[in-house]
Amino acid sequence: QLPRRRPEVAFTRGHEEVKFRDVTLYLVERRMGKSRRNFLSNLARSKGFCVDDALSADVTHVVSEGNAAQELWSWLEEQGFREMHDKHVLHISWFTESMRAGRPVPVQTRHYIQEISECGSSSRVEEILNDERYRTMKLFSSVFGVGLKTAESWFCRGLRTFEQVLSEPSIRLNRMQTAGFLFYEDISKPVSRTEASALKIIVEEAVICVNPSATVSITGGFRR
Repeated sequence: QLPRRRPEVAFTRGHEEVKFRDVTLYLVERRMGKSRRNFLSNLARSKGFCVDDALSADVTHVVSEGNAAQELWSWLEEQGFREMHDKHVLHISWFTESMRAGRPVPVQTRHYIQEISECGSSSRVEEILNDERYRTMKLFSSVFGVGLKTAESWFCRGLRTFEQVLSEPSIRLNRMQTAGFLFYEDISKPVSRTEASALKIIVEEAVICVNPSATVSITGGFRR
């Protein structure tokens, strides 16, 4: 028999002192449930947080538990919650960490998730994608036989392009890397289902010659 969940102790709502006046919480009742929402709201108030029972314009932090992102955002839009530039829509984990710390903890990654939901992109994600190191490492590691350690080594040498790598006298490519550069364009092209099926027939014929009872299956993405 599973252990019974400890009942949540009720807090009596009084005139708690508001310590964090620049933060106003709103806990989404959907999925969370009314009793748990009341408990968590009163817990936050007892720690000096301002909690609004309505999704008003004063709300700065919306806290959700168990809601799928698309479902949550659709519901928020139905409530008229559209001006998102100064709002945070957060997972319950932020609330839990804040209660444990006794103060609002910084919102970073969760804010980026909000930005993606609102704008379709994130300034932080765009910053990473445009970072020279990220782009160079991605380029070098796309070569067959080149791992992250090798790509990092080439980047630290100041190399940024294939041409620079191939013209660098101190770099000695192994057999896999040589093949990777030589057949880069061909290897980089996605294999079609038709090509994969044709290759399967060739391999299957060779395998059956050795072991007539063997079977050959296409794996990877084509298996799906």
